[in-house]
Amino acid sequence: MTERTCVFCGGRDNKENLLRWVAAGGILVPDWTQKLDGRSVYTHFDRKCLCGIYGVKKVFSSFENCTSFGVPQEKILDFVRIQAEKSFDYYFAICRRSGVLLKGQNLIAGEADCGTAFAALIFASDASERTVRELEKKTGSKGIKTIFSKDFFGKKFDGREVSVIALKPSKQSEKLMFYMNLLNNFTSGDI
Repeated sequence: MTERTCVFCGGRDNKENLLRWVAAGGILVPDWTQKLDGRSVYTHFDRKCLCGIYGVKKVFSSFENCTSFGVPQEKILDFVRIQAEKSFDYYFAICRRSGVLLKGQNLIAGEADCGTAFAALIFASDASERTVRELEKKTGSKGIKTIFSKDFFGKKFDGREVSVIALKPSKQSEKLMFYMNLLNNFTSGDI
């Protein structure tokens, strides 16, 4: 993993966990996919760093002929939330199609009985405590309660409510968890 430094707070992290900013056409734009050519700087995804980059005087000195931002400061949090939702949907679909994502208490318990190890056990916000206890015991994994409801997860499948999903270890499941945590933080106000 390649580490980068946040231009606002100076903290270091893997570049995949940071938002990349690139000078394009004389403006500094957030590069969500980290694929644009050119010089770049990075920020953390927290509110302080996302908004703080707009006040960093030296940020434009790194770029030739770049003097403004492509996303106004008052819109940056909306931009990140919208992009995180799109990325979450994208990786959810990939995990689902590839069999990395399992849904439902019975299927997950059956897979656990066969020795399947899970990278994450994710419960809907309105999953019963009994379901949580039973499945954590069966899988030997500590689950994560999200802000997403059973109805939300159900709409990602066939419309029927889903109280729990599980992810098998993979790069795609890591990305899905990253975007799920990012959305959880946005909703809870931690970002």
